Amino acid sequence: MIIDDKKLKFIQLYKTIFYRKCKFQTNSEDKQIQIIVNALNIKNRKKRITYIYDTSCDFVDDFYNHENICGFKNSQCYIQQKKKNGLKNGCCRKCLFASNKGCTTKNLACKLFNCSEVKCRRNTIKFKDLKVLKVLSIRQRFIIKSDFFSLRESVLKDLYSYSIIYSVVRLGIRFIKNMIILNHGYKIKEQ
Repeated sequence: MIIDDKKLKFIQLYKTIFYRKCKFQTNSEDKQIQIIVNALNIKNRKKRITYIYDTSCDFVDDFYNHENICGFKNSQCYIQQKKKNGLKNGCCRKCLFASNKGCTTKNLACKLFNCSEVKCRRNTIKFKDLKVLKVLSIRQRFIIKSDFFSLRESVLKDLYSYSIIYSVVRLGIRFIKNMIILNHGYKIKEQ
């Protein structure tokens, strides 16, 4: 079956049992449609979710050409430089996985978040710009939008689960744990 922009609205149907044996193709030059076709051709659910997550992260990184979009100088972002408030590491200061060398994990929610200052200074990629995320369920898209400051493996585990309650509870526990650790100044070991 050949996929193009017009057939993207049926994407959830293409993941059903009726298309289990179907090999998807595209004539489109659009890289995102090619990624969608590759994702639909991965019939193993966990492998497909992992592929979608990793290629989305890579797509965002390539969009920004691996640049310093937050404008860090001396560990301060644009806003912190402007306010001269002494804070360091921008929004990432609330993350357990931030280091002097940048992020130690691959988190799509963090990659898609941009403060107002960054949005004013440059063209940013938004959640809706990643067409491949349409292959995921609504629950999985919600998790990707809200799972900040988490390890890639934790986000993927949430995406693999079938229960929104399970995923939201895990997300809440991680958030509380991170806040306790950050507020008490504990350090975790980098993996």
